[in-house]
Amino acid sequence: NINKYFFISLAFCANIFALNGYIELEHSATDKNWSFIPETTNSFDYSDVSSIEFLLIQNKLGLKVKQSSFHLNLVRSIEPKALSLDAGSDLFEVFYIFSENQSISVSYKDQVADTQKIQCYTFSSLTVGYCNDAVLSISNSKSKYDRLDADTLMMIDAANQEYNINYTRAVNNIFFDEYVFYIGSSENSFDWLSPIEELQVGFIANLSYQGSRIGDLVSNEIKRLPQRTEFQLYKLGFNFYNNINITQKLKYFYDLDMVLIKTDNYQEYKSTPTNNIKLKTGFLYQINDLNISIAGSLYKNNLFGFEDISFNQRSEHHFDSAFGSIDIALKYSF
Repeated sequence: NINKYFFISLAFCANIFALNGYIELEHSATDKNWSFIPETTNSFDYSDVSSIEFLLIQNKLGLKVKQSSFHLNLVRSIEPKALSLDAGSDLFEVFYIFSENQSISVSYKDQVADTQKIQCYTFSSLTVGYCNDAVLSISNSKSKYDRLDADTLMMIDAANQEYNINYTRAVNNIFFDEYVFYIGSSENSFDWLSPIEELQVGFIANLSYQGSRIGDLVSNEIKRLPQRTEFQLYKLGFNFYNNINITQKLKYFYDLDMVLIKTDNYQEYKSTPTNNIKLKTGFLYQINDLNISIAGSLYKNNLFGFEDISFNQRSEHHFDSAFGSIDIALKYSF
């Protein structure tokens, strides 16, 4: 909500006209049909991120505010055959500027996903739910399932909060203009609701389907659902940024982010990475106070450590492959 951010900025300083800073709009996207980006997993279909960010600076204090929306589409051969993840995030970062070339900041990011509603789910070869492929439809009269719609088998909610401490220093060498050292902690919470839990015990659980006990099929798949207890991702990272002049108005830039990640209280299903590298590089064209940039981003281990809302036991196996996107940004400095 831009109005909310505007009033936060006014509260930051009574004399708004004495502030320096910028406002930036950015959009990045990737599609499985784009042959010029790294090939991802078979289930990936489309993803994009849109954001608005502004920075205000007066004297030795700074305030950055950023709002982002993240969207991901998956297409699968088994139920649920189509999955989408939509999440919005708000970031606030407060700076103390020591000098012209160094500062320290504290940031807080809150990210919440829209509730995912799933009609059908395939457990090995058994499809349960409310679709044409369903072999078994179930319902339950327990009050905790009242939230489920008549044709909804499962609901999944997700959120995370991230806290970072960042040290930024501007330098003057041929390799980079600026570097950032940061440490952070991301607390992630997932919750799901479905009467499939009831299939682990009782009469139906003991029935056999294609040679397997239904209760065992369901129990094995439930282990792959997001854990309901909170878990943390601890991060230690370096970011390097450099601009190289091509002409008076045109620049080539690169933005390299390297992060080490340690999980805590996470119930690993198979294996997870311990690091990720993101390289964003492209061209920037400057017209007075307006910058336009077109770039590409490459992630070593998918979005691990950068979009925490996408990481859990269900998606864990997708984070051992690269991920790429095309980015465009418009930035006005004042």
